[in-house]
Amino acid sequence: MSIVMLGCAVAGCSSPASESGSPSRTTQTATPSTTTDSATDVLLAQQITLLAAGDGAAPDCTADLGRIPGLSGSPAVWVGNIRGLDRVTTPDEVALCLSGFSPDEPVKVIVTAGGRQYASTAQPTASELTYAHFEPSESLFTGQVLAVHPKGDGVLQSEKWWFVPPGAAREDLAAAGTLTIQATQGSLTAQHSHSVELPGKPDRLVVDNGSHRILIYGFAPGARIPVGLYKTDSTTQSESRASLVQQIGTVVMPRSRTVVFTVPDAVVKETGNQGSYCVTVPMPEQYNCPQP
Repeated sequence: MSIVMLGCAVAGCSSPASESGSPSRTTQTATPSTTTDSATDVLLAQQITLLAAGDGAAPDCTADLGRIPGLSGSPAVWVGNIRGLDRVTTPDEVALCLSGFSPDEPVKVIVTAGGRQYASTAQPTASELTYAHFEPSESLFTGQVLAVHPKGDGVLQSEKWWFVPPGAAREDLAAAGTLTIQATQGSLTAQHSHSVELPGKPDRLVVDNGSHRILIYGFAPGARIPVGLYKTDSTTQSESRASLVQQIGTVVMPRSRTVVFTVPDAVVKETGNQGSYCVTVPMPEQYNCPQP
């Protein structure tokens, strides 16, 4: 197969492009922010070992009532995560949690990130949680209706999602250090504030299956991170080896330590539906390498 070259050598690319939308060039940055770290470059490995890992965990809003301070009253609203902690980070697996609200009426939800507010609606449903469906990664920030399901003890919980707010909201959260969520249903109102934790371990994650968008996170602000296309060239029962085909882009890490990279259309078309290719960044261990 012939891979379409995108005009950048393994040393890197330098043409700017926006995080939102499909890039026409291969360097992508998030919303600009001031950092104190000097820019650093990270290099791609010529060959990597691919490992696989599963994760069956899910947020548990009912359990949160006994382990997160400030939720003992009724009603209550919060963003639950699989760690059961009173803080959020991109990209936690999270769920919307409500306690003490009627299961028969919609609930207006507002989240505040820095000086901006984002409104959405929680719609109670009688159906049970599946724990298999993922809501969109920008849930609570795009005005959508989010189904919440009965969990017992007056608790309503949504299906989980990877917490990846839009770029501007991620930067606002990083600057403010706090996410505030408010829920209103008639005369009932509840509010809770979570601290915001910045990711500290370099990693990458597919943002919404089929979107060809990859969240790259955990690197130091100002670092220039190359994005590489790899092809599997050997496989055993325990691991696979993959070799670098080419560098397909570079991201510059902002203050939030998170940036979304959109795989260029040319790469998607040339490698689509072929499991032997994956896209990744330099990391000590390569688990669950995303396909283009």
